[in-house]
Amino acid sequence: MPRLQNDLWIIYVSLLLFALAMGLYSVIMPAYIRELGATSVQLGLLGSVALAIGTLSAIPGGLWADRFERRKLMLVGWAMCIPVPLIYAFSQHWLWLIPGYFLFNFSMFSNAAMQAYIASKTDENNRSFTFTFVMSSFSMGFVFAPTLGGYLAQSVGIRGTFWFSLVLYTLSTLSLLFLSPSYPEKHESRPAGVNWRDYPKQFWVLVALFSVVWFVMNIPASFNTPYLQDIAHLDLLKIGFLGSIAAIGGAILSPFLGKAADKFGSVRVLGICLCVTAGTYIIQLYAPTVYVLALVFLIRGGFSAVMSLMTAVISGISDRRAIGMSFAMYNLATGSAATLAPYTAGWLYGQNARFPFVLTIVLALIAGVYFVAKQQKRGEEQCHSPTF
Repeated sequence: MPRLQNDLWIIYVSLLLFALAMGLYSVIMPAYIRELGATSVQLGLLGSVALAIGTLSAIPGGLWADRFERRKLMLVGWAMCIPVPLIYAFSQHWLWLIPGYFLFNFSMFSNAAMQAYIASKTDENNRSFTFTFVMSSFSMGFVFAPTLGGYLAQSVGIRGTFWFSLVLYTLSTLSLLFLSPSYPEKHESRPAGVNWRDYPKQFWVLVALFSVVWFVMNIPASFNTPYLQDIAHLDLLKIGFLGSIAAIGGAILSPFLGKAADKFGSVRVLGICLCVTAGTYIIQLYAPTVYVLALVFLIRGGFSAVMSLMTAVISGISDRRAIGMSFAMYNLATGSAATLAPYTAGWLYGQNARFPFVLTIVLALIAGVYFVAKQQKRGEEQCHSPTF
């Protein structure tokens, strides 16, 4: 395994703790929202609003990442998540959740700072591996968190579960204090800003394609839990267990996918991930038994390194002097696409519980086959940037 700098290990640990905090309630959160009176359309609308907030935070986040010390930006972003579980715990109606959703999703402005920080500490020859390995800490955190969250929800109630998340968010934030500072590179000329002409055509083509991919991946995200409750008739403990199984797959396979991407090209590996993901949803629709679903979630979790692979590609074609803003434009575009997914899925789920998954299958197969078939030049194979 390539050697990682100590700062990258600190981010790994921080993300691991963050994933534990989030994982305790993320799988059962849709059930909690419905318990607070939300319909399927309102559940999708809440998800869309949350993603919209996170998307809008990308622009200031990118500007700040190219102008201010990045560790401080990460600390502020992480700290904003600490009071979120308290807001959720005391909510009596699904509308009361909105302030918590706002804080959590606006904190995503720090993503550009984190991505730029990781890129600044990364060996170019191991870019895909580094991004997938560091981000696999999220999967590692989700190995135990969803099952534990499901157990806690049945033992002390969903509201009681949020208090454990509060402690873990606090520890995750404090761990960032051990990072060394990371300052943006000084500009001899005007840095890239929000003007689209400041970026090469290839950048925008990739951003557009990756936005479609992220829309596809987010369609079933908010409705897996309702589907497993309504169609597969699983309780929250079993649903949490499936979330842990998916995390095991991600923790084990993501680093290997990163190595494969460094060797064979990130875009081709991305296409394979999409095709495999489509296959898992086909099986879920036709064999929704707990044992089959366990295998499905294990495989799907293992091939869920889509965002890490796309981020590695963007890192490879971005100007280091404005890498924060490049990530911001990428986050803005993919976030905008993802914002449409929950509401679309909510409307489809209201028509038929299987429709969101059918749409995901069709679009994922189309995108996956396209990426796998796309030819790459020899020189571009080295930097994993496709020709479009």
